[in-house]
Amino acid sequence: MERTIMTFTKKKLAAAIGGTLLASVGIQQAQAVVDIDNTAGATALLYASEAVSSTSGTLALTGTANEQDIAGIMAVNGVQSDTDIRVTLTLSSGVFTATPTLTIDDGAAGNGCLDSSGAGAACAATTLFDGGTTADSSVTFNTSTGDGSVIANAHFNFAMAGITVSDQSAITATVSTTIADNFGPTDLADNSGAYLSFGPLLSLTADAATATAEAIDVAQNSLFFSGSAGDTAKNVGGVLVTESSLGQLGVDSLAIDATDVIASAQHTITAANGFAAFDQGTVGGTITVNGAAATVSTSDATMAAAAAAAVPIGGNLAGSQDVVLTVPAANTVAISETTLTSTVTSVTAGATYSAATSTGTVSLASIARNGSSARLTFAVNPDSPYPMSIRVTNDSAIDGPVTLTLTNDDGETSTAVSLADITGVAGDLASGASTGLIQMSDVFAAVQAADATFDLGASSNKLRVAVSSLTPSIVLNAFSLSSDGTTFSMVTDAGA
Repeated sequence: MERTIMTFTKKKLAAAIGGTLLASVGIQQAQAVVDIDNTAGATALLYASEAVSSTSGTLALTGTANEQDIAGIMAVNGVQSDTDIRVTLTLSSGVFTATPTLTIDDGAAGNGCLDSSGAGAACAATTLFDGGTTADSSVTFNTSTGDGSVIANAHFNFAMAGITVSDQSAITATVSTTIADNFGPTDLADNSGAYLSFGPLLSLTADAATATAEAIDVAQNSLFFSGSAGDTAKNVGGVLVTESSLGQLGVDSLAIDATDVIASAQHTITAANGFAAFDQGTVGGTITVNGAAATVSTSDATMAAAAAAAVPIGGNLAGSQDVVLTVPAANTVAISETTLTSTVTSVTAGATYSAATSTGTVSLASIARNGSSARLTFAVNPDSPYPMSIRVTNDSAIDGPVTLTLTNDDGETSTAVSLADITGVAGDLASGASTGLIQMSDVFAAVQAADATFDLGASSNKLRVAVSSLTPSIVLNAFSLSSDGTTFSMVTDAGA
């Protein structure tokens, strides 16, 4: 089972439906200022990609308090008196929803300058020089030290009202500063860092924590599971709607949770080979999700749909969406081997997020029959002067198919082949039955026909044989003739 992340925007939703739902979360609390040199430890803003983009692909993100503000070190060594200062903020994409403002401080909203006497003082106001309109992604401000100075490690602080992004692109912020005194202009070091990006708030994750290990029990004629005699039920795990541990912000820069994005989710379970054993009408049998019965489709018996249910804040709890398959206590319908998937369809909580129903699919635990295997650790190669044959015996009371693999002395194992792929051999062995003597040359030919890359080892030409069957037990024998053909030896190696 696997876990897959999907984003949900109005423009991207159609593509998301083809994979797995919603994307995978604690919630990020609103923070104060993005420090692009990270000196204060503040990280870039992370918005939920489920936020709805308009048909033009733009999305307006509104600042709440000062989360969107941009700060960083402007002047490591300070700036002396009688010096002009020009500071430019450039965003890698997006435009301003309103003109930013710029202040210079000590990094903690305190005085960033000294007056002519050397006492701490607020820095002079900055004036807009260029840019900053709703069509711009860059803005420049001018100021001057006058007869005072700027302290060492002074910070710039751009107050941002909002950003309009295109196609939910990640944004990097770069701040460049130029100072000019009697000796001419000098560029200070640029400061650049991650400012804003998008990530999925919600995802579908496979939940196998409570899935049980029982197989379809061939010893009980495939009518029950192998946990115990008459075991009627198997838990195949479930699918959870989860919230990302990273946390995301909404379009208004406030933290959001699952209930902001989806109002409810419906789980539909699909069995490739159908639900015949679990849907026998008045006789019994059930498919449940979170303990509630799912209804098998009358038009397609491979699908069972549960009722839609609300997703709690924080997403589903582990084990809460378990799928349990149950046959009647007096079952007479053999349980089919099958793959199982769960498709989760979500209903949007409103126009701000996801904007439409979204769907995703995750694999559950498949159900298969149990069986047995046996191995032969020494078999001669097909061209040996001491011809060898093998014989497979089903010493159980259950009929079943048998497959075979070869392993060479380099440790390479072939593709599995059915006994039916070997000349003159049936694929299924009846209860208590044995094959005839199967020549190793015929075994090798069948394996190479199925797997042309398999061959004898480079330094040794012996082989190992393994058989597997969907029967409670299986025995593998080998027989080889002496060089004069008058005597033979037999080896039995059962129970791999």
